[in-house]
Amino acid sequence: MPKINIAGHPMYYMDRGKGAVVVLLHSYLANAFMWTPQIKALEQQYRVIVPDLWGHGSSGALPQGADDLTALTCHTRSLLDSLDLETCFVIGQSVGGMLAAELALMAPERVNGLAMMGTYLGQEPALPRAYFMSMLDKVEASEAFTPALIDEVASMFFQSDRSNAAPSLKASFQKQLASWPAEVLRGSIVPIGRMIFNRRDLRFRLQELDADSTLVMCGEHDQVRPPSESLEMAQCIGCRYVEVPGASHTSNLERPEFVTHELLAFLSELERIRS
Repeated sequence: MPKINIAGHPMYYMDRGKGAVVVLLHSYLANAFMWTPQIKALEQQYRVIVPDLWGHGSSGALPQGADDLTALTCHTRSLLDSLDLETCFVIGQSVGGMLAAELALMAPERVNGLAMMGTYLGQEPALPRAYFMSMLDKVEASEAFTPALIDEVASMFFQSDRSNAAPSLKASFQKQLASWPAEVLRGSIVPIGRMIFNRRDLRFRLQELDADSTLVMCGEHDQVRPPSESLEMAQCIGCRYVEVPGASHTSNLERPEFVTHELLAFLSELERIRS
């Protein structure tokens, strides 16, 4: 994977295919390879850029002074600048969706289309926030994802009773959680988690997004970001909402064919309108 230094730290990214640019932003606790099924399809007709978030995958540590999601969005914009990408389509899952939406609000002239998957631009509701912050406190105190935490988190991301692929996906995810060294957890994973669950409420800006070039998707059984949140956002934007049948939080892996088909159709329609 190539890399670019941003804020003094190396950000690694995939760069596949040719054509109009599609940027894929992965979820928290994942990496660029999360998008493998979609990359294989998209690279046939698009240039696909897929960065690793700080502390995730191959990218370096969270830069000093980056203390909220807006800072991470600025880093994403710096990646576009470094690659001389004037415009792109942006697709984000979970925190990737938060960053994708904020990028569209920050630089609307650069985002030709926005798809948000399993994400929410409102503040974290009080009870889930307390739960997730407590979990992050445990990771920080243990300097590791303990076996109990690994099972708890993996069960939220992949529900083995919902998908035939989920057991193997869940096992791979569990292995990944166990592999993070203490310094990465302290310096990047825990701080980014706190940014996510302490995020500000951006719902008042949803109407600034272009309804005709925005898509909201969510897994039918998503526990982390319930479908009701995605539906609320889609209604505020006035855009199309798609529920991914039988999927939980990581819907693009649990239902790859369905998600890929919807994303390709979305991009194709936007290109048709632009032409």
